[in-house]
Amino acid sequence: MTVKHYLVANKRLKQGKYGSKPLWIRFPAEEIDDNELRKVYFRQMHEWKGQKYWLIYKTKDDYLGIAIERRKDLILSHVTNKFVYELDCPDERLAYEALFRFAEEQLWFGEKIELYTCYDGEEDAARLTSCDTVIHLDAGLYISGGASFPISKEDQIADLARKFRWCDRQYVEIQR
Repeated sequence: MTVKHYLVANKRLKQGKYGSKPLWIRFPAEEIDDNELRKVYFRQMHEWKGQKYWLIYKTKDDYLGIAIERRKDLILSHVTNKFVYELDCPDERLAYEALFRFAEEQLWFGEKIELYTCYDGEEDAARLTSCDTVIHLDAGLYISGGASFPISKEDQIADLARKFRWCDRQYVEIQR
């Protein structure tokens, strides 16, 4: 089954990709040497105005990031905010860094972003409260499974990315 991640906010957020480093090859795709294309981590051909171009990620680190897309048709019973976004966030440290950096940039003092993860079609199933996680950015606290851990003040985003992992039917609250 497919795992779904949702990001829920009290305001509209910017949609699209965040945290990855794509490289668009601006000259026609036919002029690129196949040997050069074999050296990259990911490549995909696109067509625009009758011309073919390559979207390239040189390394896996360049490829990893998150994607956010608004879901107006979905209501999640486990959250309190009203703007629901589907979140594409691989289970990778660099993707988590992009997620927490995005959340930190979006939140004003007193606001929160909620995350919820579950298998596709199980959005209304009872959440596993043992997996509930609360992250207080300004207080520097990571609370999960009844335990509280400090977040490094020097590199808060990297420390959060090391601590965090997705869990089925998990509710996460990120507060500023």
